[in-house]
Amino acid sequence: MADWVQSIKPQSEAASLEGNQDFPFILMAGRHMDMNANTLIRDPAWNKERRACTLAMHPEDAARLGFVDGQKVRVITEAGSEEIELETAESSRPGTVIIPHGFGLEYPGRTYGINVNRLTKNTHRDPIAGTPLHRYVRCRIEAVP
Repeated sequence: MADWVQSIKPQSEAASLEGNQDFPFILMAGRHMDMNANTLIRDPAWNKERRACTLAMHPEDAARLGFVDGQKVRVITEAGSEEIELETAESSRPGTVIIPHGFGLEYPGRTYGINVNRLTKNTHRDPIAGTPLHRYVRCRIEAVP
């Protein structure tokens, strides 16, 4: 661990935070909402037609990309891709998109939401604990035709 700590320098940290043309957005997986929880799978009927599992994107980013609230988009990372409903939200910072955790539930033959873990590489993780870095995943967003 001492070698790793010694390797942390302002220059290397700045380089790791630079943008990426292929994946210009940062996905923060794990949005907390009143209809999801880490260890709880709820009957989807409890959501009563609420927009329970959406991709939150700042309205400025959505407008720049020509997206509208409610449309289907594809989130693409190095690990994979998923299709999800777009929600324009001021709560998401420009350049960052947010997906809640605790979905991807299969309930009587139908899938509700997406499993955000499928978008995170198992090698993109904390060097000490080995925990996947769900809060900082480079991605791009495309419209679903």
